[in-house]
Amino acid sequence: MKKILINFLISIFILYNATDTINAQTIDEKVGQMIIVGFKGDNIKSKEFKKILKFIKNKEISGVILFSKNIKNKNDLILMIDKLKTCSDVPAFISIDNEGGYIQRFDFINFKSAKEISNLSYSEAKKEYSLMADTLSEIGINFNFAPVVDLALNPDSIIEKKERSYGSDAKKVAKYASIMIEEHNKKNIITSIKHFPGHGDATGDTHKGFVDSTNTFDKKELQPYIELKKYDKLNTVMVSHIFNSNIDKNFPASLSEKTINLLKNNIGFEGVIISDDYDMGAIRKNYSLRQIVVNSINSGINIMIFSNNITKNNSSIIKKIHKITKEEIKKGNIKQQNIDSSYKKIIELKRNIN
Repeated sequence: MKKILINFLISIFILYNATDTINAQTIDEKVGQMIIVGFKGDNIKSKEFKKILKFIKNKEISGVILFSKNIKNKNDLILMIDKLKTCSDVPAFISIDNEGGYIQRFDFINFKSAKEISNLSYSEAKKEYSLMADTLSEIGINFNFAPVVDLALNPDSIIEKKERSYGSDAKKVAKYASIMIEEHNKKNIITSIKHFPGHGDATGDTHKGFVDSTNTFDKKELQPYIELKKYDKLNTVMVSHIFNSNIDKNFPASLSEKTINLLKNNIGFEGVIISDDYDMGAIRKNYSLRQIVVNSINSGINIMIFSNNITKNNSSIIKKIHKITKEEIKKGNIKQQNIDSSYKKIIELKRNIN
């Protein structure tokens, strides 16, 4: 009886402290953890880098996403990342798209594409992904937006054309994706399986504009997510901008509560859910920033990505997102509990990174 009482009190203490941590934060700190942005600047003296450093220090953003524009050389990159990681008591996400093949941002090392990896043995693939994880860890990156688990179902898909898929068989795709995930997780690097609910069937590029998979989507595209959901401690899911009226007649996946519910309720994924880049044409050409923020948070997206790769760098977007969110909470158009839930999940995820 005494042991049961002690265990009960411990549980209450843990629950109280978790709740207290959430309640102790300002709304701006909570919203800040839901934002990852890109920026211009390739060294610690860059004006835009200094701006982004201040945003992290003030807890107005959760972290950054790096592109080729940020990587002048390896040494400058390491210096920037070190400053980004040490300027705040809340760890910053230092993220990148490093799938291998066509999608990688470094010019000092190259990795094989998913299609090339799919022709390797288990041990060969493990060796390749171990080297990738070692490289990212050495530089200081703690979040890789990979692997792609889209199935190669359409030869005209942007996924297939750029060799970003492991193949058309869901089990094979999950097998090779799991190797990447495991090797990254060994180095405490978070991964993100993408692009839910599936991009491999569609013709068109969401970077450029609206893409509809209503007539081409195959339910087997969900299978890799079912196979991989056990990796939700250091694994996230990235939601695409694909429109599929079979799931939601009104919104593309990244702004759709019905799509997010499919991932959470039907697939059973309980981890952090991330949007694809909201600066991509499929979204930016069709929705205002206010619509994006409101629909994103209400749909169940935990982290919103804005690459800042459109027209010119726009660091003011960070302030705008905070302003819009607080205004819409007051109006009753954004649910406060969604922000609290996201904050709790993100902070828990950050406890596992370097």
